[in-house]
Amino acid sequence: MIETLAFALKWEPQIHGLLVVFIAIVLLPGSVYLLLATNMGARVGFLIAAAGLFGWMTLMGVIWTVYGIGFVGNPPTWKVQQVIQGNIANSTQPVLDGFPSGWHKIAVGDPNETAAAAAADPVLAPPAATGKQGIFTASSDYIAVGAYDKGGEKYLPGWSHPPNVIAFFHKPHYFVVQVEKVKAQTAAPGQPPPKPVADPTQPVVSVMMLRDLGNVRQKPGEVAVFSAIIFGVASYALHRRDKEAMAARSTALEPVGRG
Repeated sequence: MIETLAFALKWEPQIHGLLVVFIAIVLLPGSVYLLLATNMGARVGFLIAAAGLFGWMTLMGVIWTVYGIGFVGNPPTWKVQQVIQGNIANSTQPVLDGFPSGWHKIAVGDPNETAAAAAADPVLAPPAATGKQGIFTASSDYIAVGAYDKGGEKYLPGWSHPPNVIAFFHKPHYFVVQVEKVKAQTAAPGQPPPKPVADPTQPVVSVMMLRDLGNVRQKPGEVAVFSAIIFGVASYALHRRDKEAMAARSTALEPVGRG
């Protein structure tokens, strides 16, 4: 009955998900605990079931943390800091002083440029559903004409270029994508649409972004630490009970007539 109700709630995905998780907990760890409790008692059975469950969760949390999979946090993204129309020297960002001196030029079409340009699209041409007004009406109204990046180096305090496996700190990583309005072109009859070309008479629009590294491994790391604590507490309680039982057996009276 409960299973049928849980899988029938397609119109309320949050309640549906909670019911599925609740049923899974009752059927899987709950059934194991039931077997242990009937053979070893409620308290000992609970400790053994908890130690097994959280020991497994500790291993899973470590694997999720190492490989960045499973229950993960927010992925890395580009965050738009400023949009500058025309001369980029008008920017209020100190990092753009003297641009493009000190910046690394990236070819248009490079995967890094493509990913950054995709993050700039919602700001340059917001979807109509958002109700926001952008510089352009649609992403097809402009084309990338330049890309630059700066920073992002890994480091350790007092060590500028450590190996990647121990470089836990990163310098701010900035990216500038420059776009320009496309030139109006007429397609010849029977021919494919012409390739978009930038209109040199239009001002260049520069979008400066900052790399947000996210927290992909934070959540699985927290799961691993929390699970390890519960596993340690349950294991210590079992160990303490075993020591008390062994001490009780060692102090038991010898049977009469033995010796």
